Formats: sequence, structure tokens, C-alpha cells
Amino acid sequence: MSSEDTNIKLEASHSARLAAAAHGRSETKDGEFSTLPVADVTPADVQAVRLLLGDGSVVDWRRLFYNNREEVVRFLDVNGYRLDKPEERVRLTDLHTRAVEFVESTFDMEIPPRVRRPVDIAQLFLLASRGRRWEQRAACVVLKMMHVINHLEAKKLSYHLSVSERALFKAARDKVDACIEAMREEGLGIARYEPSRKSEHSLLTKLISKPQVTAAQIFDKLRFRLTVCSRHDIVPVLQWLTRHLFPYNHVVAGETHNRILSEDEVFRALDEQLSEPLPSWKDHTELDPVPFNPATSRLFNMVSFVVELPLRIDRLCDEETRKNFSHLGHLLLVTLEFQVFDEETAQTNRRGEANHDAYKTRQLSVVAQRLWGRPAPPVRPVLEDFED
Repeated sequence: MSSEDTNIKLEASHSARLAAAAHGRSETKDGEFSTLPVADVTPADVQAVRLLLGDGSVVDWRRLFYNNREEVVRFLDVNGYRLDKPEERVRLTDLHTRAVEFVESTFDMEIPPRVRRPVDIAQLFLLASRGRRWEQRAACVVLKMMHVINHLEAKKLSYHLSVSERALFKAARDKVDACIEAMREEGLGIARYEPSRKSEHSLLTKLISKPQVTAAQIFDKLRFRLTVCSRHDIVPVLQWLTRHLFPYNHVVAGETHNRILSEDEVFRALDEQLSEPLPSWKDHTELDPVPFNPATSRLFNMVSFVVELPLRIDRLCDEETRKNFSHLGHLLLVTLEFQVFDEETAQTNRRGEANHDAYKTRQLSVVAQRLWGRPAPPVRPVLEDFED
């Protein structure tokens, strides 16, 4: 389904939600009306959304918050690992063995027995969540090393496979498109969905305007913009995305910017639904309150973040190639940027110095100064940043 078709359906859904909102109700899948709360919030959900909005890294975590095996299986699945597939269990076991070897060869310590030889990988997550203190910390360290090794080898695999950027982007977009359609059918408050690729002109402009950026650091070549009906829909959408589309451990640290939601709003949406509160927000990186780009107006508000989306290589290369590089796993990582707005914020962003044309004018002014110095020739009319 094209983004245009998806948006037609989203607009119809959005109209129904607005009509319902006038009567203090929300529309459900079967046409009845009821409240749409954040469903089945778990401590792991809270931890994931905190990371997504707080700009931290899982490598700095000291424990996890999984309640049961079902939650772990769901997390592994969104990471691209299915425990019902023997070859993927073997891959996880290999990652675990190498992580333990790294830890014990680097630090003067011995890994606790249940962490060294868990019943299965799911047990390791549960130990990292509620094991005895030393056992819990050791399990968390081993899992962090498994994540790092997995990440490194997914990057290595991309260097060896003859898969074009276009093919990777198409596979990533197909996966996101399918998830957006599922979100719409579940009744989440998505008003518009706009996938796009950064144009060559915009890539060149960004490289020139930001001296510290290299081509490898341009994370928004493929961008997905979601506009939700109200700011109260943002947290449920983020929760759904981290459960079903991308895992929180593949959120790129240092690239999250939240200029819509306060800590108190996120707390009310998630933490208050838990029977026992998690450690304070102050134990995590604080929500980002400052502008993140000199050309961006202080009046421009959004939630944005960058993720590395796991993609299975099954449909991207032939069986012989997969076997030749099986020692590097079965996953590739594709870097995507997500931008999330509520309707009111999106409308405000279109006015005054926050609008896109004003942003491009400021950005091109920087480009002109860097290329020409002063005086610089006039800049032509603003070009589109992204292509469909």
C-alpha cells in the first residue's frame, strides 16, 4: 500500500476520532467508542520510552525490568530473533559465549554460574531484571556485550553483501508501512504518515552547513514523519513502536530531541500505571529541552529520534550468500529518522520563523557564508528537502 493510500485511510480515521472527541470519546476498531489508554504498560515499556525520549544508551544501564518470559520473547522478536527457530537460538548462544569470554578476559572476575550457563537466553534477561545483586549485574553486563557484538557484526555483514542502499531503504519502508497500517487498525491516533528520502541537494546542504557532520553521520536519509491527533497520543504511539517495530536498544544515542512532552506528562502516561514505580527519571538522561540545530527555530517543536532498524537478509540475498556469511548473523541495520508531532504543534510549526521555508533560508545562509564568505550571492528559491 502506498503512503497516499495509507493517508486517505488515516484521514478518514482521524475525522472519526475528532467527531468522537467532541463527545469525550474515542473510536475503537469495531466502531464502538471508549477510552484508548496505553495498553498493558509494563516496566520494560516505561524503560523503553524513557530511553527513547531521554537520549541515553542501554550500555549505561545497570538492570532490566522484565516480568516474565513472554515479554522477553517479544523483545527478542522485534530485535529479529525468534526463539522458535533453532538456528537463531544457536546464534544467540554463540553471542552469549563470546560475551562471557570478553568479560572474563577483560576483567578479573568470574561470571556467576546461572549467568554463564542459563537455561536459555530468556532466563538471562530475567536474571538481569530480578536476580541476586551480583548475579543481576553480571547478567546485565553480558547482555550488553551481546548487543554490542550483534551490532558490530550486523554492520560487518552490510559491508560484505551486495545490497544497494535503494534495496535496503525499500525493505525498511515496507516494514514501516506495514506497521503504520497495523497501528491504524488498532485505533492509535495517527492523523498523517509521511515517509520520504532526503534529496541530494539537501544532503549536500547539510554537509556544508554543519562542519562536524560527515556523510556517515547523516541519519535522516530515510525519514518517517508521524502526526498524531493530540499530544496524548504520542506516548502510546512510541510505546507501540518500541514493542512492534524497532527495539529500544537500537535507538541511536545522542540523536533524540524532545520539545513537546514534559517529564511529568510522560510520567502520567506510563509510570503511574505501574503498581510499583521505577527508579526516578533523574537516574536517566533528562529530556532534551534545547534546540539541536543552529538553523532550527526555538519555536519549532517535535519529538525526533534515530533508530537502526533490524532487517532480515532472507529477501535481500540468495541462500548461498546467507550461508557464506552465516557467522555474521542474519540481520542488517538500516538507519532511519522518526519525527513525531501532534496536530496542534504541527500547525504552529507552519507559522512564522518555525516554518520550513524560514529554516531553509537560515540553513542556506550558513552554506553561503561557508562557501563564499561575505558578501555572498543571493540564494535561489528554496528546494524541497525530501523526495517521496
